Amino acid sequence: MTAFFGTFTNKIDSKGRLSVPAPFRAVIQARGRTSVAIHPSLFEACLEGAGYDRFEKLLGNVSDGFVPTARDEAAELIMEDLRDLPFDGEGRVVLPDEFIAKAALKDQASFVGRGWKFQIWEPSALAVLRQEKLRRVAATVKGGA
Repeated sequence: MTAFFGTFTNKIDSKGRLSVPAPFRAVIQARGRTSVAIHPSLFEACLEGAGYDRFEKLLGNVSDGFVPTARDEAAELIMEDLRDLPFDGEGRVVLPDEFIAKAALKDQASFVGRGWKFQIWEPSALAVLRQEKLRRVAATVKGGA
């Protein structure tokens, strides 16, 4: 499987256009896609994305019947907000205004590879998150030594 790795920070223009990093586009295009699927994170102040194929797999867990069955409410919440954003000729997507607001994005956005998905963060919020993670990891290592 080709995965999303690395961290890249790109500018957001006044029209909400944002360049998807070339390595991330390559992962998506290797899956035969010409767009990226993005939704607001359920639990963090960021956006999450991948190729639309990742989200099609969610459909296998969602019943398509007229009689209510056990539901995957997390999948339903993701599908409610999911947008399939096509790449323009320069590898950019146009972020919806509500996505920009959800992630508190201004003029830049940081893409963070998370393996099977990626996240889009406001750069200073990502820096804070990274420091918190480093502290937790250090505490775990020191506590376990």
